[in-house]
Amino acid sequence: MNKRFLQMIGAGMLAAAMVFGPVQPSVMAEESSITVAETSHELVSGKMKVSFDVRNGGSSTVAGFVVVGYDEKGKALEVVGDSAYLISNEIETFEVNLESGSKVKDVKVFPAKAAGSQAVLLESGYRTEKNSIKVTGAVQNADASGRVGMLVVGYDGAGKAVEVKSASSYLTASEVATFEIPLTAVKLIKDVKVMAVDSQEDAVKLLQTGSRVENGKLVVSGAIQNRDANGKVGVIVVGSNSSGKVLEVNTTRGYLTAKEIGNFEAKLDSGKAVTNVKVYLTGSSEIPKIIAEGRTRINNKLVVTTGIENGATMQKITVKSTAYDAKGRLLGTQTDSLFMSDHDTTTFKITYDSRVSSVKLKYYDESGNEIGTKPIRIKINGQLQSYAQAPVMVNGSVLVPMRPIFESLQASVKWDQKSQTVTSVKGAANIKLKMGSKQATVNGKAVALDSAPRSVKGTTMVPLRFVAAALGCEVKWDKNEQMVLITTK
Repeated sequence: MNKRFLQMIGAGMLAAAMVFGPVQPSVMAEESSITVAETSHELVSGKMKVSFDVRNGGSSTVAGFVVVGYDEKGKALEVVGDSAYLISNEIETFEVNLESGSKVKDVKVFPAKAAGSQAVLLESGYRTEKNSIKVTGAVQNADASGRVGMLVVGYDGAGKAVEVKSASSYLTASEVATFEIPLTAVKLIKDVKVMAVDSQEDAVKLLQTGSRVENGKLVVSGAIQNRDANGKVGVIVVGSNSSGKVLEVNTTRGYLTAKEIGNFEAKLDSGKAVTNVKVYLTGSSEIPKIIAEGRTRINNKLVVTTGIENGATMQKITVKSTAYDAKGRLLGTQTDSLFMSDHDTTTFKITYDSRVSSVKLKYYDESGNEIGTKPIRIKINGQLQSYAQAPVMVNGSVLVPMRPIFESLQASVKWDQKSQTVTSVKGAANIKLKMGSKQATVNGKAVALDSAPRSVKGTTMVPLRFVAAALGCEVKWDKNEQMVLITTK
């Protein structure tokens, strides 16, 4: 967050000011006692200095306001927002400096409306400078303190997202703050969209991704929001060609505080050969997993990249590689290893010499157990699902995130925090499950569960087969593919 200090000029009086730009009449925000008056602006030392009065006509409150600078075509170039606590009938005079300077041809100042239950984007603008597009926005927090953020997506001329960035900060109740986010894909970006981020869900969420080819490499960027607890979050980027073959895998990871919004960027050497990108979030598995494996040839050499997510134990991961030539003849085997901390995510990359045509790889944990190469996946009516918290197998039952699965099956979902109970309704079906209980109810009748709903890294997980069947769906398990196939009726 770029918190720009707004200079407070006067207190308790309506300050007189010389008007250097168009005067904006008083504007009353809906459901708010805050008004803005006596607005003026002038160019000073290359910056556009904006002066204005803010009056609180009601009881003491946080008064928010937004300053917007426009170019000659009426496009918002720059936005500054802030807030101050004003007592009843108090008037304060403020000054704001807009960095856009002479590019600003018109200025407007708006009061913020009364805060609601979620943070909102009040205004946003962007301008192109030397090596970046600077995006500024004013976000007003909800009526309770918490971490909120701003997400910026840059699109090319075809409407494809090419760059994604975000920022977040802890704001007090009703506070208005300025965020400034630079985008670097200046030559590609033709449009920018901005939104406030204020998720109430306790789960790691992938907010948005974008990709672009830069210097021959595919650059994948995105933003994620963490759950309600501090922890490690990993990102695995998987690039495939038009035939669906995975060419390359790359990873990145970091430590995020509760509800923090973070940015990630990963580069794939395969560049334009990659036509499809998938992003997986990691960091919550209790056991090590091989998320994806990519194979491609670079300079006539076979390159294998593997995205690995470790479990809850710090350990050494070993990779055994067996190489063959074009005629299928054994060339030899090699063993490599890497040390991974708990819940770590990394890329394992092996480049073979030009004689190698194909390889077989096996992965082992520190105890010598082979790590499965396929995570549990879910398809609903043929569509592969993607969840921030990956499905887990418990006592032979697949557990999935509560809210996404109910919503995917077009069922309502209601969570009662006090009783730790989830209720879902679809048509004539009424389901109730309780955290930690192996007994559920369907239309008032008790049903035994193989595995009880539980929390995995802050995400409520429910037994998939029971939920889908209770909602009238057909459920099948493909053991070879480690995939649950659901067909709705």
